[in-house]
Amino acid sequence: LPTEEIEEILTDIKSFWKKSSLYKDFKLMHKRGILLYGDPGCGKSGILQLCMKHIIEDLSGLVINIKDEDSIKGYVELIPKLRQIEPKRPLVVIIEDIDSVAGDSNYSTSVLLNILDGIKQIENVVYIATTNYPEKLEERITNRPSRFDRRYYVGPPTREVRKAYLLNKMGNSGLKIEMEKWLDDTEDMSLSHLKELFISVVLLENSYDGQYRDWE
Repeated sequence: LPTEEIEEILTDIKSFWKKSSLYKDFKLMHKRGILLYGDPGCGKSGILQLCMKHIIEDLSGLVINIKDEDSIKGYVELIPKLRQIEPKRPLVVIIEDIDSVAGDSNYSTSVLLNILDGIKQIENVVYIATTNYPEKLEERITNRPSRFDRRYYVGPPTREVRKAYLLNKMGNSGLKIEMEKWLDDTEDMSLSHLKELFISVVLLENSYDGQYRDWE
């Protein structure tokens, strides 16, 4: 989708992987932290998928998903062994809904902070976290560049993004919609709402007016 956030994030990550020798020259840990925040359904998961696709297909890298206290413990146990076998393999660690993992001062938060920039940190890694509720996170997580170096607000999709999304879904099917009307009516909708509208009207052949009013 044609969004500035996607282009910026992918450019940042691609540049990061190419600069490992510079990090070493300046005695810096070769790691990066990115935090995506914004309302639900606006495209954060889509950005994650693009980042994962890039590291797996273009760099033959690995992706690890941290989603709860158990997976944090598993990560801490796995990483030393992984780095013994694959010390330079590019790694992306996904932490979706980080507020549910590290929202309060608890064990999970403490361990996660050590993973990000404490005694358990590793190199050749990009951490990408998402949250719908940044206000639930402590400042030591959100306002510490050594943990999350860049923060991106992922807002409601623009008209251009919504059009690109619909055109992508339509593909070569030969189906037609009143594109300009759809774009006018869906100005404040998230991508999740737009997806449901597409399914209800185009695939299930429900009335457009009836489905649209449900989301007003």
